Amino acid sequence: MDGNAVNRTEHLARSYGDLVRLSGVHKYYGSGLSVVHALNGVELQVAAGEMVAICGPTGSGKSSLLNVIAMLEPATEGSVVIASLLAGKLTEQARADLRAEMIGLVFQAFTLIPVLTTRENVLLPLTLGGHLQRDRAQAAQARADELLGQLGLTTLADQLPQRLDASQRQRVAVARALIGKPRLVLADEPASRLDGAACRLMMDLLAREQAEQGTAFVITTRDQRQLSRVERVLQLQEGRLSSTPTAPLRKPFRAEV
Repeated sequence: MDGNAVNRTEHLARSYGDLVRLSGVHKYYGSGLSVVHALNGVELQVAAGEMVAICGPTGSGKSSLLNVIAMLEPATEGSVVIASLLAGKLTEQARADLRAEMIGLVFQAFTLIPVLTTRENVLLPLTLGGHLQRDRAQAAQARADELLGQLGLTTLADQLPQRLDASQRQRVAVARALIGKPRLVLADEPASRLDGAACRLMMDLLAREQAEQGTAFVITTRDQRQLSRVERVLQLQEGRLSSTPTAPLRKPFRAEV
């Protein structure tokens, strides 16, 4: 992130122990009688290295919540603090820089570039960020191949997206989100196209990233397979976030063996 942008906004930031803190966040779409209340007074804290699952039916506001945390959409009301910086006081460029530096994103639509190979798609965040200079390219490619291997995609590294099925494309999107060793990963239904074996591969990879890199994860899901492997489960209903009474704080996230 541009140091000048950070310096200009640090005096406006509130210092929290949490990596993410949302306070009284509302998100409205439209106006008047047609207004949609996607988020209603959301309170959320996510600590560094924590794994949080957000559950809820279609239309409950899960994607809107991730977009607000990612600073892709502004909150209509309330405050969003990311790494002690108040998102609403950052310039658009500063938000983009902060997002590129510390956040990995997994979208439901995968958003792979059709003319790039699997490996090139995984490396794309580093390419766009100018981090593939000659002295870093070899290490970056090694990490891309390691991530692909852990997701069972080694033999598909040189294939274009149209040659991959939905499960494979989804795993490529997960690898791309992790390539830069982000402090925070926001994943929107990352197992929706995965069978049992592929889901275990993905969750084991997230476990390693959490343990080795201290990565925090916020995952939206309706998939019960993931809930036994996270530390905290929250419910989102009609834009309101609450703890799940039957899902207490879980043991630290670990890879299955």
